Amino acid sequence: MPQKHWILVANASHARVFERASFTAPLVELTDWLHPESRMPARDTERTPLGHSEAGRAGLAPRSDLKHLHRSEFATTLAKYFHEAVLNHRVNALAFFVSNPLMGELLSHLDASVQHTLVAKHVLDLTSLNVTELDKRLRREFRL
Repeated sequence: MPQKHWILVANASHARVFERASFTAPLVELTDWLHPESRMPARDTERTPLGHSEAGRAGLAPRSDLKHLHRSEFATTLAKYFHEAVLNHRVNALAFFVSNPLMGELLSHLDASVQHTLVAKHVLDLTSLNVTELDKRLRREFRL
């Protein structure tokens, strides 16, 4: 069975998954997610109950908790994706390049089977790189 290496490049609002069949093979983008709620100011994402104004925030979750909730939701989505991929033998090895604090959140949501396939993890945001630049950097600096 051919080896399938997947590389996750993510930050709190954007994640991309690439596959590489061998070190000499090109990167192939498999999927990507946008999660703009994670980057929005908390005031723009919170839901004020009907009949309550911003001045009447008492009893509502603090804004920092909302940011954490959005990040946790995104991490859960990613963790489920990798769980299904490992369960269905679509991937043999995973490498994560994820910014903080999403990296910690994501790692806390991974089950044992996914953690077992994790061969590299770097707290690094590479989401702004195009595929060519990313490919060069992964080969040169990380031997992936």
